[in-house]
Parts: sequence; structure tokens; C-alpha cells
Amino acid sequence: MGNKDGKVSFFRNEGDINSPIWVQITDFYNSIDVGLESAPVFADIDADSDLDLFVGKEDGTLSFYRNDGTKETPSWYLVSENYDSIDVGAKSIPTFVDIDADGDFDLFLGEEYGNVNFYRNTGNDTLPQWDPITAYYNSIDVGRRSSPVFADIDDDSDFDLFIGQDEGQVFFYKNDGTIYLPDWRLLNESYLFVDLGSYSRPALVDIDSDDDADLFVGEYDGNIGFYQNQATVPIPSWSMITENYFAIHADNYSAPTFADIDGDGDPDLFIGRKDGTIDFYENIGTAESAFWNLIPGEYDFLDVGTYVSPTFVDIDGDFDLDMFVGQIYGKIYFYRNDGTYQLPSWPLVSDNFESIDVGWYSVPTFGDMDSDGDYDLLVGNEEGRISFYQNEGTAQAFSFLFNTDSFDSIDVGKRSSPVLCDFDLDNDLDLFVGESKGGLHYYKNLTLNSIRGKVTDQTTPLENAVVYLSGDKEDSTFTDSSGNYAFVGLPLGNYCVFRDPATFQYCFSPLDSDTFEINFVGFTHVDEFSEQNIPQHFRLFPNYPNPFNPVTNITYFLPADAEIKLIIYNLKGEKVKELTHGFQTRGWRKVIWDGKNSQGKKVSSGIYFCKLQANQGCEIIRMVLLK
Repeated sequence: MGNKDGKVSFFRNEGDINSPIWVQITDFYNSIDVGLESAPVFADIDADSDLDLFVGKEDGTLSFYRNDGTKETPSWYLVSENYDSIDVGAKSIPTFVDIDADGDFDLFLGEEYGNVNFYRNTGNDTLPQWDPITAYYNSIDVGRRSSPVFADIDDDSDFDLFIGQDEGQVFFYKNDGTIYLPDWRLLNESYLFVDLGSYSRPALVDIDSDDDADLFVGEYDGNIGFYQNQATVPIPSWSMITENYFAIHADNYSAPTFADIDGDGDPDLFIGRKDGTIDFYENIGTAESAFWNLIPGEYDFLDVGTYVSPTFVDIDGDFDLDMFVGQIYGKIYFYRNDGTYQLPSWPLVSDNFESIDVGWYSVPTFGDMDSDGDYDLLVGNEEGRISFYQNEGTAQAFSFLFNTDSFDSIDVGKRSSPVLCDFDLDNDLDLFVGESKGGLHYYKNLTLNSIRGKVTDQTTPLENAVVYLSGDKEDSTFTDSSGNYAFVGLPLGNYCVFRDPATFQYCFSPLDSDTFEINFVGFTHVDEFSEQNIPQHFRLFPNYPNPFNPVTNITYFLPADAEIKLIIYNLKGEKVKELTHGFQTRGWRKVIWDGKNSQGKKVSSGIYFCKLQANQGCEIIRMVLLK
């Protein structure tokens, strides 16, 4: 990575090609310093099968470092600080691509004023010669700080063009020509980005009854944007239908939400307003084709302050929707529905629900986050983070316990506006978050629904038998009277399930199903376990416990005899201790690390990596030592 100070940071992948683990090795790679605004790119410019390095910089020129080492062990030699006298004026950002399919790299450079410079290689792949064709390639102008990159994004065997720019937008030019002669068509000035103005307030609802979530967004000007989901599978594919849905205008800072408040099978629309009121639009159309009728004064009884953020949920399990309202001072108002599902009645129960206070601009949303059958609560706030309150009660009698004011470390900058929705139809809740600059942040829920099974003594179920879980979440549970156990609400990741940590652990990664069923007979030793559950490949499993202090167990499986190394590294990539090294036969192995280095001294708290190297490959796990 380049940076403003002209240096280059190097992060080495200590994971693998599918699951990278980035470890920063240095923030001053090879002592490179180009002054200001470094922009590194690698290309084998001399066709010697190793990568050479070019660095764009503030003054518009290029520095060229030739690799005089090898592909595996580069050695950099500074050839020129003004490569081929190329100068684009200011803030050069280079990229190389064979744009004419003649077997050598051509050069494109972004620059300060938003244009793209094109230099054709009239030499060859071992000795390039640069012919400046144009400083205004394809008449492109993206504003300021153009940053081009090429990729065959549609898999049609030619390169398409993406250009970043100063304000964070990405311009997408599709190549409608050929691999030899490109023909560029601008498709999008905000690739994979919906521009929602400012103070975006998302709401998701299946407004056309086609079994996918459509998007509505309130914003600073008070209008409601409508983006229809036109995907055939649960992948975001929204098309803007209108920036002013049904010509609705709800004052500044409109906050829409949907709820079938009259029980007629279609969603009705509520819009929180800056002035402290709620506009209610009854859906007098159908579930497939909404039509809105404003009912003036229907919710004038509210008195919650300003910047109203309503949401609806059946919090007491009486089969009607209750109303919760966020507002400017960071508290939540609770109006219980004492009427019916078809005809609500709204007595104010609390103007300080569960004593929740998130500072300023509370935005509540409810969902069963832990799969225990009751609603939990997320609350956005002025600071851009999200507070999480877990419901320790039941679906009929809530009891909210503060969990964190930084849910999943999410920080969108300012004025977070969360909403939960099973967007990808995998039976768990995903999260969308609006924010002050108008962006829409999407967090996919990588949660495994459950790991379930039964413990028996040959044929008889074992009651109150303990089952352990290790990996990305540590837990234990007891079987019921039928011998059944379950771990629910698990994040997608690496796990081991076992009865006795000293004997067999059933481990798996990555997860490829919403539910795993793992059955045990007694304490299930390795030689008793069915062959179908034994890994077929070389595997290093998550350590247990993790986090640990000071001892942890490391388990691995060798499908064949092998020469192996098992080594602990710290975050800097430095070797801490070699746990084992030598020839081992096929089978399961367990090694204990006591948190000490090769000198026998206790290491400090922090993140460590365990690397298993064998002739079948290598695998790495991440371990956390806490003292």
C-alpha cells in the first residue's frame, strides 16, 4: 500500500488463497520513499518471470525498481526516479495491461485532474518502448485524482475499465469492443454504490410481493427514494424507480418504516419527521401493488421531541404490533398496543424504555439476534456506532441487558441508522446501516443456525451429558432427556465439537451448511468414530481453548505419513517457538502450547499464529493469548 507520506507498507498473507490473514511486516518497505503520495503497482516488465515495481508519486513522474532477485525472493534495484521521462503533471497513479493483445504491457496513468494518460508499448515484452498516445484517453474525466484499473469483470475475454476518483466514486466502463480493439461504454458513475443524498434512513420491505426485499430511503430533503429489487436470486440488484416515491414529502430528515398495522395483509407506511410527528400512509392497494392514502393527524398524540425514528414489533407476544420511537436525546419511547392487530390503541408506557440512552439521535431496530425466540435490540446513534441490547427475557416478557455500545465494531462515521432484514433469505438477519453522508452499509450475517446432535450409550439416550464447542465461539451445553443437544446462533467459521477434549474432536471448516448434525456414542474415542467423519485432507484445526491462558491444545490430522513442522509466530511474523519438527505417521495429533517462547519465557498477551507445514501443504490458525 502506498500512502500520503510517499512510503510503501507491506502486508504479508499468512493465511491462504481463500482465507487471507494480513500481517503487517513493515510500513517502510525496502526503504522506499518517493516524497509524497506513493502509488505502487507490480508488473513483470522485462518478462523474466518475476515482478518489477513502479511507484507513482506527487510530482507526476514514476520511480522504477527492477527485481534483480527471484519470484520468491525479490531484490529491488532503483533504476530510475523519472522512468522514461514520463510526467503526467501531478499525482501519477500507474497501471499496466496488455490493452491491444500484442503480448506486452501497455501503460495507463491516472492523475490529479481526473484524466487518464495512455502510453502504448511499441517495443516488446522484454524491452518496452513507450509511445504517448493521449493524455485524455477516451475523453475520460472523473473529476480529480483518477485511479484506473482493468479487469475482465463480465468474463467475455476482454478487459473492462474501472476508475476511482477523489470523492470515492468508481466509474465503470464496459468494453463493448474486442480484446484487440476496445470500445468503451460508460455504464455507471457509482459502481456498486447507491447515492442516497445525505442522512440516509433505509427501510426494507417486500413492496411488490415477489419474495425479495425492496429498498426505501429517507434523507435530508424529506423525500423517499425507492429502489426496486429486480434480482431473481437473493443478491442485491436494485434499480432506482424514483427519488420521490409517490411525491411524498415529510419535512427534512424523513425516517420511513413499514408495518401492516391494520392486519389486511399489506404493509403500511410510517414516516418519522424532524418536527417530532409521524406521517401515516395507509396502504389501500394490495400486497403486490401499493397505493397510499395519507391519514392526517392519526399520530399527532406523539410527544417525543424531534428527529422521530419509529419502528414496530410485537414485544409482548400478544399478536399485535407495539411501537418504539427513537428521538434526538438518545432515548426510546415505548407505546404498547392495547388495541388489536386490526385496530391499535397506543398508551405511552415509558418515555425512557429500559433506561436506554445512546447519547443523541437514537434509531432502534429489533430482531432475534441470538436465535432464542425473542426480540433483541440494536440502536444507532449520533457517533455512527450501534448499541446492542440482548433480550434476556422471553417473547412475552422482555428484559433487555446492555451488551455493547460498539456492535460488531461497526462505525459508519456519524448518525448510524440500522435496520435488520433477512436480505439473502438464508433464515438469519442481515444488517443495513444508513449514515450522515448518504451511504448505505450492508453487513451480511455469516451465522450458522445450529450444530445439533444426540448423545447415546449405544441405544439409550444420555441425559445431562456435556458436549463442548471450540473454535470461533467457545461454549458447552448439556443434553436433554432425549439425549439431544444444540448450539445455536453461531458465526460462520471453524469449529470442533467433542465430548472429551482429551480424546476425539469432530472439527470442520469452512462451514457449508446452515445446520450440522453430529452424534456421539458415549465418549467416542478416535477408533470408535465412523470413517465418514474423519477428514479426507491435511487439516490444522482451531485450538482449544481460544482465547487461552496460559495453555491451549492444537489438533491436526495427517491423511498420510509426512515430514511436518508446527511453528508459532507473533503478529510481526517472527518465530516464537517450534512446537514439533520431524516425520509423523498418518492420523490425529494433539500438541499443547504453554504460552512460552523457545527460550522458555512466557510471551505477552496478544494474537499469535500457528502454522502447520507438511508436504501436503500448509495451514494457519489464529490464536489469542489473554492474561
